[in-house]
Amino acid sequence: MAAGAADVHSIVTQARRERHLILNLNYSHLSTLPAELVQGEAFTFLERLFVKRNVLVSLPFNIAETLPNLVELYLHSNNLVALPDEIGNLQRLKSLDVSCNNLQVLSSAVGRLQVLQTLHLADNSLLELPAELGQLKKLQTLDVMLNKLAVLPRELCGCEALQCLMVDRNRLISLPRELVLLQRLSELSAASNQLTYLPADLGWTDSLQYVYVDKNANLRSIPVSLWLKVVGCNGCGVKSLTEEDDKTERRNSFQCGKHTSVFFPPEIRTIRDAPDPCHVSSLLELSLRVVHDNQRQGVVVSQEDLPPDLHSLVTLPSGHCCQCCRPFFTQVYAKFYPVRELDAENNLHAGSELVFLASCCSKTCLLSYSLPVRFV
Repeated sequence: MAAGAADVHSIVTQARRERHLILNLNYSHLSTLPAELVQGEAFTFLERLFVKRNVLVSLPFNIAETLPNLVELYLHSNNLVALPDEIGNLQRLKSLDVSCNNLQVLSSAVGRLQVLQTLHLADNSLLELPAELGQLKKLQTLDVMLNKLAVLPRELCGCEALQCLMVDRNRLISLPRELVLLQRLSELSAASNQLTYLPADLGWTDSLQYVYVDKNANLRSIPVSLWLKVVGCNGCGVKSLTEEDDKTERRNSFQCGKHTSVFFPPEIRTIRDAPDPCHVSSLLELSLRVVHDNQRQGVVVSQEDLPPDLHSLVTLPSGHCCQCCRPFFTQVYAKFYPVRELDAENNLHAGSELVFLASCCSKTCLLSYSLPVRFV
């Protein structure tokens, strides 16, 4: 039941008098936070503030001065269009929920919340996320479902404690390769986007156990690194390409069957069946392998020595060979294993157009690579 103005005043007054650590103002028709709450030092002791289902359009700029000890701030279902930069001064904040608002931009100041553990931004109108989110070293859950994101910042790999990443129902065409650096990530949910491929090494970390990419109509393959993971992929590989789309996308794809193209990251120069099994890799590929090996031995190449895209590849290869684990950068050989009916745990169903995609660094590895029998 919604609280009237008198009720809100009574609740706030009692909370101040009794020094409540938790203040619940949900469903109170508030267009602004009560004045007595954000004036002076009356509520410096408050730790948890719940303001769900109100009509707030903004937060006070002095929120960190008047509520410095907030640990949890729950702003679900309001009309907020932005967060003040001062929110970054809430140095004790561990949980922030701004879901179901009208945010179009997220302040980079959120990156200053050094003890933040959960960040909920679902159901807003965000077009991008600030790179500064990568500074949240203790962030465990990031929820940005139902926004308008076309890309994710590669800096998210700096969130070294991240365990759950939810990016469903956005406009993502790809996921950053840097996600493979998240050593604690256990669940990745990216359903209902526009994904065409997944990072080749996505499943190489032991921590990642659950990957949900359902309803990505352009997604026709799953990296073989996800072979033993729990994967949700209903509604993938079902989009029929127009002739123009097919011409455009064929440049970065392998043919798998008569009508299905399996896509690769744009940085990879795909090599189809070469007649010579001893085919020599390009000079660029060989050079990047040498630079990468040297870098692992401590011979660091500066960003000034290589073009930005190549420096990014040397730092984080496109993937690793499924057979010999050698990194590959611009060239790859592919082997396809059709997805058939698997057990319920893997949430894969018969009749799917998907394939498991094994990526190899050479024709020799390709010819010697095989998966254990798993299909029933």
